[in-house]
Amino acid sequence: MVDLFACVLKAVVLLFWFFASFYLFAVQLYIDDEHDFSVYRGLNPVNNTGNNTNKLILDLLPNGKVTFVPASHPRALKDMRTTENVICMTNKVKNQERLAEFLFSYPVNIYLSRRLYQHSSELPLSESVLTENGEVKSLEALFTFYKDALIAFTPTLSYGPFFDKQFAKVKNTNKVFLATSNPFAEMYHLFKSKRADFLLEYPSDMHLFLKEDSADYRGYDVADAPRYILGYWMCNNNARSKAFLALLNSLIIKIYHSDAFYDAHLKWLPESSKKQTKAYLDELIRLLTFHDLNEYRDTSTITDE
Repeated sequence: MVDLFACVLKAVVLLFWFFASFYLFAVQLYIDDEHDFSVYRGLNPVNNTGNNTNKLILDLLPNGKVTFVPASHPRALKDMRTTENVICMTNKVKNQERLAEFLFSYPVNIYLSRRLYQHSSELPLSESVLTENGEVKSLEALFTFYKDALIAFTPTLSYGPFFDKQFAKVKNTNKVFLATSNPFAEMYHLFKSKRADFLLEYPSDMHLFLKEDSADYRGYDVADAPRYILGYWMCNNNARSKAFLALLNSLIIKIYHSDAFYDAHLKWLPESSKKQTKAYLDELIRLLTFHDLNEYRDTSTITDE
């Protein structure tokens, strides 16, 4: 009985310490997208998968726990590296450099892999840059053939390990660089204005852009690209951040099986993408909540597929 009482007491003390430590410090959420900043503050409605899924989580956190900080991506990284405060960013893709330096939550959102878009007014791509299945062989092959062509590019974004490696093999002279507080919209408008010949974009985002635009584009899959891309909260690496992520992950697990979580993904998609996205969501949630859960508690093992 004494041993049992000691174990229970120890568990109570640890639980008290966890929640006490959690409430002693605030979490700063750095946001580099102007519209997302207004959405998270409740000033505008959600309008895409990213801010919709994150708003679900934010609404579950205690009032006043998270402070929203408008900040550029470079400033956020600088502060994350130089302070012991808990600083996080949303909608971040994992890559090896980030995994070596920062902590990641469980996946918060899922996107069908990026496609390469071209103006429909231009001639279709040459067969020499396409596979037998009509996929672009690689970005390197594309710009080796189209030597003077341009693609919209934001250097502060990670496009995921696969596309980061692809972009590394594309010359800077083929890139139109953007540094902006709203990179997805700005890259699209740059492409729309034909200041770039190509755009690598999520089908879900293109669908939303085209709902407000009558433009017409031609889309290509890229050979060997992952089936989907996962978005995470990325936080600086310290004891406080680990405590916060433990709570955050418990909330993420709670919303995985909710209708709202599925709706936050599917309602922003064209009908042609909903079935495939739901299947990937089912697969991801099964892995995270039922099958080999302990293996996936180390979120570095969960990668884009």
